[in-house]
Amino acid sequence: MYLPFYEIARTLALFTPLKYRYAIRKWGYEKKINQNLKYISCNKKRVLKKLRKDIKKRKLNVVFYVYDHTKWKCQSLYDLMDKSENFTPYVFVTKNCASRENFNFQTFEDLNKVIDFFKSKNMRVLLAYDKDNDKYIPFQNMSVKADIIFYQHPWYIETQQGPVVCSKFALTCYVPYFIATSISQTEYYLRFHQYVQNHYVLNDLVKDFYSENAPNKGVNIKSVGHPMLDFFYLNKDKTFENKNYVIYAPHWSVDNKNVLFWGTFLWNGQFILDYAKEHTELNWVFKPHPCLKAYLKNNNHLSAKEIEQYWQDWKNLGIVCEDGNYLDVFMQSKAMITDCGSFETEYLLTKKPLIHLKSLKAMPFNPSVEKIVKTYYSAENIDELKKALDKVVVENYDDKKQERIEVMSELGYENNYAAQNIINDLLGTLL
Repeated sequence: MYLPFYEIARTLALFTPLKYRYAIRKWGYEKKINQNLKYISCNKKRVLKKLRKDIKKRKLNVVFYVYDHTKWKCQSLYDLMDKSENFTPYVFVTKNCASRENFNFQTFEDLNKVIDFFKSKNMRVLLAYDKDNDKYIPFQNMSVKADIIFYQHPWYIETQQGPVVCSKFALTCYVPYFIATSISQTEYYLRFHQYVQNHYVLNDLVKDFYSENAPNKGVNIKSVGHPMLDFFYLNKDKTFENKNYVIYAPHWSVDNKNVLFWGTFLWNGQFILDYAKEHTELNWVFKPHPCLKAYLKNNNHLSAKEIEQYWQDWKNLGIVCEDGNYLDVFMQSKAMITDCGSFETEYLLTKKPLIHLKSLKAMPFNPSVEKIVKTYYSAENIDELKKALDKVVVENYDDKKQERIEVMSELGYENNYAAQNIINDLLGTLL
């Protein structure tokens, strides 16, 4: 029998002395999590038993839960499953459940962009949101019945589409839309991380760090690589046109209202634009984080007019890249300027130089990324940034390339096929 412990605790807290309220709410929250974990565990045994029978008779339906196509990072996994004798992949497009005042809030226009993105790639895509009635469609009511569900976001997931409810009929998996980067608890400590049955991570360094600190000690964590990096494995023999792009990729976390605080746009965004205007002989690409524009506006860092003018200036100067298909651009570039954590790892595989924009209050990197960042150039103020730009971007100076190649080899990224590793793991469980 399900008991709403957290709701009960919050109600009780209203009638108790102030000094006891937090403890009561915490008790209710922990009871709720433990109750859900027992529910998920019971479901998993029953679902696995069913799937082990079904996979001998038919292909299993694998569903990718997506609400933001700019953060779609599982193409290699979808493609490999599409060729598989055991799986049929689908994309369920839905909205996130962020509130209207949240910078992550989505409109129907945003939803249509996601649908169009996957349709343009001729993928199996189904809408899991009822636009006519403005409500979510529970995954168990979809025309395609999910056997396995892959999540890419731990936030803003509607309950009927989330891992607790869906554990009743499907095996739930998680591949983060980002490359594991920081030591923040938001990467491994959320209740979502405990609720998914398979949490796939980049490498053993990340797995060991998460496992040591996670409340469930990482019992569901598996080291497989990341599908986003499969691009480099699958294209290692391809020759890319060298367009000498210089990529500026600012993160959204520009203030202390978030735990990361990687973003440095407020102290260098205008300077880099002005520098680009002075060096029009270079091919510039502006690759902002998808959340940057909304975050700057919602937190009153820039007005809507100032934001639009800034973006327009970059369009007049070069290329503005705001979708999830950017790895070709990486390979065609000569250098990157960024404070975005995932790009620190992704760009490593190009073997090209990167200028790391440092925030003095930033969340520290995990052990894996710490190794990588040491092979880059860095700047934490305008003077250092100008020197780095002059040296790396204009003069083409790079004496750290060999260090990057050695770290890439040490971390095992170059010859790792994450999609195949994930499929092997699933088949090992199901067969």
